[in-house]
Amino acid sequence: MAQSSGKKKSKITFFLGKGGVGKTTVSTAYALQAASKRGRRIVLISTDPAHSLADVLEKKLRAGMQKLPRTGLGTLHVWQVDAGARFQEFLDQYRDAITALVEQGTFLSREEIDSFLETTLPGLAEVSALLTISDLLESGKFDEIVVDTAPIGHTLQLFRIPTELARFLEFLELAGQRDQVLAQHFGGAAAAGRPKVLEEWDAVLSSLRAALSSKESKLVMVTSAERFSLEEASRTAKMLAQDSGAAIEQVVLNRVVTRAHGCKRCQMRARLYDAANKFLTRRFPKAELLTGEDPGFPISGIGNLRAFGRHVFDGKPLKLAPTLPTLRKPRAGLENLALRRTAWPAPKTRITLTLGKGGVGKTTISGGLAYARRKAQSRTNLLICSTDPAPSLDDLFEQAITGTPKSVLNDKLFHAVEIDATAEYLAWSRKLKRTIQQSLELQQGGLHVELTFEHEMLSALLDIVPPGVDEIFAIFKLLDFIEARKLTLVIDMAPTGHALELLRTPERLVVWTRLLLKSLAAHRKLPLAQELAVEVASISQRARELVQLLQDRNETSVFIVMLPEPLPDRQTGRLLATVHDLKLQPTAVFVNRVLPVTAATGCQRCERAREWQLVTLSRLRTDSLKHYAVPEFVGQIAGQDGLQRLTHRLWEIGQTTRAKELSQLREGYGHWDAMRPFGIEFA
Repeated sequence: MAQSSGKKKSKITFFLGKGGVGKTTVSTAYALQAASKRGRRIVLISTDPAHSLADVLEKKLRAGMQKLPRTGLGTLHVWQVDAGARFQEFLDQYRDAITALVEQGTFLSREEIDSFLETTLPGLAEVSALLTISDLLESGKFDEIVVDTAPIGHTLQLFRIPTELARFLEFLELAGQRDQVLAQHFGGAAAAGRPKVLEEWDAVLSSLRAALSSKESKLVMVTSAERFSLEEASRTAKMLAQDSGAAIEQVVLNRVVTRAHGCKRCQMRARLYDAANKFLTRRFPKAELLTGEDPGFPISGIGNLRAFGRHVFDGKPLKLAPTLPTLRKPRAGLENLALRRTAWPAPKTRITLTLGKGGVGKTTISGGLAYARRKAQSRTNLLICSTDPAPSLDDLFEQAITGTPKSVLNDKLFHAVEIDATAEYLAWSRKLKRTIQQSLELQQGGLHVELTFEHEMLSALLDIVPPGVDEIFAIFKLLDFIEARKLTLVIDMAPTGHALELLRTPERLVVWTRLLLKSLAAHRKLPLAQELAVEVASISQRARELVQLLQDRNETSVFIVMLPEPLPDRQTGRLLATVHDLKLQPTAVFVNRVLPVTAATGCQRCERAREWQLVTLSRLRTDSLKHYAVPEFVGQIAGQDGLQRLTHRLWEIGQTTRAKELSQLREGYGHWDAMRPFGIEFA
C-alpha cells in the first residue's frame, strides 16, 4: 500500500544492463558504499531469477531479507527475491477477494478459479519484484532501496507492468459489476460501491508509479566496452524514455582497461575503452559517466566490494586485495588439463538451443553453430531466432532483424528473426476478439445482454499485455516456425532465469488448457464456449508436441554457454541441474573467451585472469559431458568475416597427462595481430 505521510520516503536506485556486464558486482558495491555512511539504512534486492548476490558477497544467504554484519557505520540488508514464494504470499493475502471478483465477473466457478491460482504463472519475477518494492516503500524503514535487476529485456517489462496493472484493475472493477449490470437491466437494482480491495490496490499502484518515475528514482546503466553491450544500453535508454519518461542519470563503463603498458591485449582493451567513452558521451549526453576498472580477478567479498564502490562512485584509485584461485591439491588439475583441436559441431537435429547466463556470448555461439551448420550442410534451410526480449541478432549479422524472417549473409537458405512476443500476443488477442464478437451476434434476448457484458469484460482482459507474455508467445511462434515448413531451427535463448521459464511453459500450457477445457465444458451449448474450446484444444495439442520434441535427443540439441570464471561456473552448474530436471539432454558446453597463453606474457592483470581461467577449466567434468573452448577475440564478432573467424578454430577440453597440448593455444589463438589497432569506432 502507499506510504503514509508520517513514514520515511525511500529513494530507489535501479541498476540496469545487459547480462555479464557486472551489474550485481556494481550494485552491491554501491549498496555497501552507501551503507558505510553513518545512520544510513540501505536494502539491496535482486530481482533476477538467476540470483548471484550470494556468490558475489561470498556468503550463504537464507530465504527472505537479512542484515549483513560489519558493513560500515550504516546498515545493509539484502534480499534475493524468491518470485514464487513472494507471489504466493500475495495470493494468500488476497485470494478470497480475487476469487470473488473473478467469480462474479465470469462463468468460472470458485473451484475452477482456485485451480488456476494454484498453477505457476509466467512473469512472476517482474510482478514479485514490484510487490517487494511496494512492501519496502510501505515499511518506510530504509533510506534507499537498491535494485539489482534482471537482464535488460525483462527489466523493461518491469517498468511497463504498472500500466498493465492499471488495466487489470479496470478489468477487475468491470468484472465486479457484472451482477449489478444484470440486476439493473432486469430488476432496476441500485449500483453497489467499489470493492475495498480495489481501493487498496489503487493505492499500491499510485505508490509504485511515483517510485518508478524519474523524480522518485535513479536509473544507473551498467555496460562494458563491447559493442553489443553499448548498443543494447543505448536502445534500452530510448525505450525507457518512450515507455515511462525515465532517464538514465549515471552510466558505469565496467570491466575496462583504461591504460596499458607493454601488453598487446591490454593496449587493445584500452583503445576499446576510449572508443566506448566517446560512444557513451554521444548517446548519453546528460548522464554522468563513471568507470569500473578490471583488476584481472573476480571482485567479491565485502572488503573488495566496498573498495570497488569507492573506486567507481567516489573516483578513488582501485585498490583491492588480490585474490588467487585455490586448488584442493595444488595444480593437480592443471597438470592434467589439455585442449585438443577440433571442428565446430554441426548437429543434425531439427532444433538447437543455446542456454546460459547473460553476457556469456550466447548470441555469438548461436551464430557460430548456425554458420558452421550451413557450411557443413549446404542444402539445409536454416532459421536462427532469438527469444530474448532484448535481442542482438541485428548486431551479430550487421543488418536489421525483425519479427519476420530475413535472409542473412547473402545466403537464401540462411534466415534470422527476432521474436516480438508482445506483437504476437496483440495479434492473437485481436483474432480472439473477432471470434467473440461473431459469436455474440448470433445471440438474442436476455442471453444477448449477458453475453454483451461477457464480451466487454473479455475484451478488456485481452487488451492487457500480461507479464510472462514473452514465454508463452515465443513458444507459439517457435511452433509456427517448426510447423510452417521443413527447416532447422537454432534458438538464441534469453538469459538463464527467463530461458528456464520459457522451457517450463509448454508443460504449464498443457495444465492451463486442461483447466480451461474443463471450465468450458459446462457451457458447451454456447457458440462462444465452443469456439474457445477449439482454440484451447489446439494450443494444448501443440504444447504436448513441443514438450516431446524438446525432450527427444534425436530432435533437439542443447548447448550450454559459460565463461571460464567462478561466478558463471557456479551458475552453469545450477543450470545443468535444472536442465536435467526438465528432462532435457545437454549436448555439450561451450566455454567462451578463453585467453591465449601469449596474451598473458609479462602482464600481471592478464596473468591473474589466465590463472583463474585455468583453474576453472581444470574443474570441469569433461568425463561426463563434452566441453569446447572458444578463444577470446578483441573487438566484436559480427558479419561474415567475424563468424568465419569465430568458427575457424575450436578446442575440446579434456583431462590427460599430455599437458604440452596446452601450447596449441599459442598458434594465433586470439588473433591479436589480425585486429586493426587504431580502427575501433562505435557509431
